[in-house]
Amino acid sequence: MSEDAETFPAEVLRIEASQDRTGTTITLAGEFDMTGTDRFGAFVNDALAADPRAIIVDGSGLEFVDSSGLLALLRARDAAVAAGVTFAIHHPSPALRRIIELGGLAELLAPE
Repeated sequence: MSEDAETFPAEVLRIEASQDRTGTTITLAGEFDMTGTDRFGAFVNDALAADPRAIIVDGSGLEFVDSSGLLALLRARDAAVAAGVTFAIHHPSPALRRIIELGGLAELLAPE
């Protein structure tokens, strides 16, 4: 997976993935709600198929995250852990940081 980008005009979540020798970075921007969870899951599955050392989610561009988006992140973390892959969230936006804190999941997702 070199550079993948997927945007749907009717949807408000932009997802990009890039891979280097340390793993895969999935960058999210816009609104992460139930309309984007399947596409995000597909990016995570593609990343895991490449057998990375780590999956990093860059959440700096997220303007809104609801419980569906949070659940998708938890499922991605669980899939990564089950595959023996490190999972981390880097640069969480204020919206992402807030829902993680409200959900009591700060230690589980450990935003950096």
